[in-house]
Amino acid sequence: MFVKEPKEIIDEIRLLQASRGDIIRSLVDGRLHFYKSTFRSDQEFEQDKLTWVLRAHSGTLDKLDQLVTNDGPYDTFQLLASARNLFENLIWIRLFRHNFEYGHVFYEMLILQQIDSLERNIVQVQAEIELFEECDQKDQTITAQLIAEAENALSEEAQTAMMRSQQRQRDELDRQVRRSFTLYGAAAKFNGYGYQIHLLRTKALPKLEQTLAECQRAHSAFQQFKASSLNRQLTNAASHWNWRDRARDVGMLHQYDFLYRYTSRLLHSTPMNLITEKSLSESERLLMLDYLFVTVSDIYDEIEEFEAPGVVDVFLVRTDAGQSEE
Repeated sequence: MFVKEPKEIIDEIRLLQASRGDIIRSLVDGRLHFYKSTFRSDQEFEQDKLTWVLRAHSGTLDKLDQLVTNDGPYDTFQLLASARNLFENLIWIRLFRHNFEYGHVFYEMLILQQIDSLERNIVQVQAEIELFEECDQKDQTITAQLIAEAENALSEEAQTAMMRSQQRQRDELDRQVRRSFTLYGAAAKFNGYGYQIHLLRTKALPKLEQTLAECQRAHSAFQQFKASSLNRQLTNAASHWNWRDRARDVGMLHQYDFLYRYTSRLLHSTPMNLITEKSLSESERLLMLDYLFVTVSDIYDEIEEFEAPGVVDVFLVRTDAGQSEE
């Protein structure tokens, strides 16, 4: 039996992308462009379930374009993460064909995730402000100590020792910030803790709070809209999502059990993960690459064959000048 090399399967994925990716991209762009033109207002377009189905198609194609950007080799974590991500992506694409209302579920989940992310970022920024305030006080103490000691450091040796002591204290301060896993730690080291606090309070935090308020308003508006438009069975789907149940809904339960078995064994730090083999065997690596190839092909098929009322197969071709032609 002829066994392929990993590079051969990677080349197959790239050939598949080259032969189908651009034309399906043009199709999705055309569908979305024409569909938007059928609405009287942007608000109606944004609230429509098929809008989010088509946008999810577009985002999926963006992801596929970034799937295999080099010749490899791809390690265990890259392969398993990519396989699991595409598996879940395919579930979404098939749910959309199964029930258009999943476009609204997708949209609500998007808003909820944006709200959660913004709330966490706000908490993080507030924590960093407190940390930088503490560091700023310590930094000022170091500086004051340096000034006081400089008056008594008469010899060159004493001045050198004083400067080294100050540097050690500042290095320790930087290590404290680094071990706190801050978003703005590097900027604070460059700008100074005091000025970084000013930037966070006057720039970063207000912007996050403004964006959060906008997302909360969008979610509130959708909640009112959802009550009269979304099927009762899907009312709480966005906040009670279960991948195994959704895989069963679209006939992918076997794939779920197959793929998540590898995920649990090799991605999670379980006792079995710590004691037994921590990477895919060569045959398993080839199997994962084959899974990527098949799943990419399935995703292209699902998007290309998607049909819905009002969605017309129009191809939008973008020229080198950035203009589009139907």
